[in-house]
Amino acid sequence: MTKRLQVYQTDALVVTFDPNVCIHSANCVRGLPGVFDPSRPKWVDLGAATAAEIVATVAKCPSGALKVVEAGAAKPAAESLPAGGPVQIGVKPNGPLLVRGRITVTRENGEVVERESCSLCRCGATKNAPFCDGSHNRIGFKSPS
Repeated sequence: MTKRLQVYQTDALVVTFDPNVCIHSANCVRGLPGVFDPSRPKWVDLGAATAAEIVATVAKCPSGALKVVEAGAAKPAAESLPAGGPVQIGVKPNGPLLVRGRITVTRENGEVVERESCSLCRCGATKNAPFCDGSHNRIGFKSPS
């Protein structure tokens, strides 16, 4: 079942969170614990830091689950890579492939998805293929040696 996109906004920013692609790296929680606190029912509090701090922290989201748009901007602030620029792929130990750079993914059903940052599943347990949804944590996936 697909979870709905969460939207948080102030006059300066709009932050979206897509729980369907979050790999639970907790970069946001460690970076700005006052803003990103999963123990709260409304876990994002944009009033707890400056816009610049939030933009910088969201840019560190490895899955692209968090995105931010600054007031008056047409594109998310974290999406700054030029089209056709280099794509980098890394491996998260016991987790997904981390992709940075603009890519186009064609899903098995033919749907075309464009992303700048994403995490691709390696464990096979995701319910949002080919994107990682954090299922590797639930099933105890271990990277091959």
